[in-house]
Amino acid sequence: MPTAKPKLLSIENLKVRRSRDFCLDITKLSLPAGRITCLVGANGSGKTTLMETITGLILPDEGRVSVAGLDPFSDDRAVKANLGFVPDDDGWIIAELTAREYFNLLIAIYGKAGLKADLKQRVEELTKKLLFNSFDQQLGSLSHGNRRKVQLVAGLFHQPRLVVIDELRNGLDPVAAKRAEDLLKEVVKTGSTILAATHDLWWAERLSDDLLVIKDGRIILQAKTEVVKSQAGSVEAKFMELYEL
Repeated sequence: MPTAKPKLLSIENLKVRRSRDFCLDITKLSLPAGRITCLVGANGSGKTTLMETITGLILPDEGRVSVAGLDPFSDDRAVKANLGFVPDDDGWIIAELTAREYFNLLIAIYGKAGLKADLKQRVEELTKKLLFNSFDQQLGSLSHGNRRKVQLVAGLFHQPRLVVIDELRNGLDPVAAKRAEDLLKEVVKTGSTILAATHDLWWAERLSDDLLVIKDGRIILQAKTEVVKSQAGSVEAKFMELYEL
């Protein structure tokens, strides 16, 4: 009998109230190691709230979140070593730093004794795969696509066990997008888990192993993507059915 893969993300009885009209409400959710899960839902359905809660940016009103067996709110430093986050905004940017300075800062933050050389090598590998070479340009002056590449490197270079990504393809040209997708496939082969939020249902169908559909703050479907396709014909058809469109 095959051994069950460990759960790198586990959520129980989670409630996050963002307003009088909206509450993220997830009774139970877990993601196993070594798989890509795409999170899809309409605007305002709770995707961003869920991602920000998982990454420790929003404190839940109730419930429990576990990342690689750790609490992101009480084990902050340990969780950051196991977690990579690629947001879909530029709020993270230190505009005055060059890309090289930014990467060196990250290496200094994450690099333990004797590991900084390994992290530097990992940054070099990732930037090469993503065709990024604007190391001496300030982050604030980079194109949207190049800033996106920097974000992706920052989310992956320390080899986290759980990677949370919001709209990976935004800003990337077709070549960079394909290379980024190939990177994600390499990451899960090492046993890490990826949770990728997207509005692109075709991309979700093509890339994901598993699918999460969120509506009005609740997960209304968690299933293997291949099962969804075999039963509904496509991820888009299933999404439209669930949203009654």
